[in-house]
Amino acid sequence: MTTLQLNGIFNLAETVRQTAIKYPNRIAVIEPNGHDFFGKRKYKKFTYGQLSADVESVAPGLREIGIQEGTKTICMIPPSYEACVVGLALQRVGAFTILIDPAVGYFNVSERLNRLTPEAFVGVPLAFLGRTTFGWGPRYTYKSVVINGYFPGAHTLASLRRKAPAHPIPPNVTPDDPATVLYTTGSTGPAKPTLYLHKNYSKLFEVVHQSWRFDPEHKIHVDMPVFPAFFFIALSAGGTMVVPPIRFPQDTPEKTNSKALLEVINDCQVESCFASPVILQKMARYAVKHNIKTPHFKRVIGGGAPITEGVKRDLLEMMGPDASVFSNYGATEALPATEMSAQEALAETFPLTKKGKGICVGRSFDGVEIRIIKIIDGAITSIDETETLPHGELGEILVRSEHISPRYYMDLESTRKNKVPDPSGQWHRLGDTGYIDEKGRLWVCGRVSQRVVTKKGDVFTLLAEFIFNTHPDVFRSGLASVEFDGEKIPVICVQLNENHLASEEEIRKELLKMAAENSSTKLIHHVLFTRRLPVDPRHNSKIERPKLSKWAQEKLKTDKDFEIASAQL
Repeated sequence: MTTLQLNGIFNLAETVRQTAIKYPNRIAVIEPNGHDFFGKRKYKKFTYGQLSADVESVAPGLREIGIQEGTKTICMIPPSYEACVVGLALQRVGAFTILIDPAVGYFNVSERLNRLTPEAFVGVPLAFLGRTTFGWGPRYTYKSVVINGYFPGAHTLASLRRKAPAHPIPPNVTPDDPATVLYTTGSTGPAKPTLYLHKNYSKLFEVVHQSWRFDPEHKIHVDMPVFPAFFFIALSAGGTMVVPPIRFPQDTPEKTNSKALLEVINDCQVESCFASPVILQKMARYAVKHNIKTPHFKRVIGGGAPITEGVKRDLLEMMGPDASVFSNYGATEALPATEMSAQEALAETFPLTKKGKGICVGRSFDGVEIRIIKIIDGAITSIDETETLPHGELGEILVRSEHISPRYYMDLESTRKNKVPDPSGQWHRLGDTGYIDEKGRLWVCGRVSQRVVTKKGDVFTLLAEFIFNTHPDVFRSGLASVEFDGEKIPVICVQLNENHLASEEEIRKELLKMAAENSSTKLIHHVLFTRRLPVDPRHNSKIERPKLSKWAQEKLKTDKDFEIASAQL
């Protein structure tokens, strides 16, 4: 990985060029290309020689139109071969890229991006339509590039091609210059612009290589980036990137075609992928139902929300005994921090999760430090204000590492709230509560801001919800905070299985009996039923509890039982 982080500068374009010099005919990108007469999928394959030549020919064209070192460039480019070309060319010229998912809301995208005063725009035609309709960045700019199609006034990659230099000049940037902004999901508040400097971004890929278990002997690795932000991972290790059969951004995780994903996985002998839990759940259940096996698929990594016990079992059945399934834990600001294997979770920790002990997210990656402190609501101006808690005691989770984002871009208030100054190295507040067990594993108990603080104690989301989820008629539950007579009241909101057998009233009584028997849920005396729990737009997996609490508050305004139920507290 020496070219990836040469002198602390993120240098993926050079990594690809060096791979192309050594292995020009190695396949870099495989892209689905329709079906033949008999309905069998066809594919386009692009070598490292082709990819590097295209990147180095487009980079001079970018400079000609004014996209160069430090140019703030919005990128809305889902995985594709052309996305690889333009993405790497942007890195070759040292552009400062800004990535945001339209799923946070069309007008929200406009509001967030315009705060950053972007100068250039790169995207697919649909993104350009969004730019002109909703004001995603500058409405009119000569510095605009469209890929995988055409849009009036925008440069195509073909129009930017120039003669590639024999020895490309490295971008004139330093390790402390901005490399990229990644926006958070916005599921717990407005999406925040997470800044990565070159030195942090390089280290991030180093940790990702740990997580993906890339072979140090340079075995060719085939990866399918079901999560768009990760489509450079295979190329960073000299491997092959397979474009997933997903129409981004039209196909949300819940709308992905499991049959198509499995076909591409087996056709292209995909070895690994990162995906949200809802995609993994749909795919694994489809595979088990139709007895589909994925013999080459050796590693699945899930993130964005917990992967349930049943999904992990189905994935292992689909993949085979030698495969591995891992849950990664972290945040947009700390990608990733820890990992937990399915085998260890199934054997040791899931039984405890069902008893209200939280979710075990495993051990930290090399170079990542974790600290549990006594919960503080509000900003922390110095690490000296905190109290470090011993193993086994629940508190707020802090992390630090060289790969973690140092601050938010042009957002001093978010930086103040989420960073903890320390002379020996700044800490990041993940916003979660948790504890470290006797084996050094981290357990997560829910968001600090989403715990329900009552006179008799706090109720934590991930301690409570998994107890209710063990009921055979419960599909999923979410803890809500409702205000009554000036006090916070914990309410459990339940989405039932479609084929539940008992009535809601019978299930309510059984759930309240379960609640009374566990210390993590004994303060919960009210149950609401909902057809569907609100989830985050990016992964379609994480419960949006602020929305849920608002719904519960409105629902209970007309519930005659609320006063009686609340009085029991």
